[in-house]
Amino acid sequence: MSTINIVKYYFHKANVPREERIRLLIALAYRTARDRQLYPKAVFVRSDVHDTTTIDGKRQKDPRGPHVTFSYKTQDQLGSETHVACHGYVTDNETLQFREATHAEEKADATMKASGKAVWPGEDSLWEAPEIGYGHISE
Repeated sequence: MSTINIVKYYFHKANVPREERIRLLIALAYRTARDRQLYPKAVFVRSDVHDTTTIDGKRQKDPRGPHVTFSYKTQDQLGSETHVACHGYVTDNETLQFREATHAEEKADATMKASGKAVWPGEDSLWEAPEIGYGHISE
């Protein structure tokens, strides 16, 4: 049996990447969320590749290496104003080839970053990429 999963992808409106980069980031985002065998329904691409993270409240170099930060919502989270943040670790900054993923605990969309902005901003701050569907074939 196969399934089709339609996913909405969002980027910061003020920081929309070039088209080719968007495609690479979206592919990495989906692969990162699928690491847990989930079917995400919405994914917010929060960053491009970087090698820092917050550990014990301090900003520092991520020991796992370069990654992209995403937040995703499953069908159940769409109406609950919650999401899961994750890192998609990559082998290099250009191809964004997936290496591994880490996932945080579910949190409220309104959770504030150190900058005082919500980790999942309101619609007026987001740019929605063209809708993409993914097919899955049962093994």
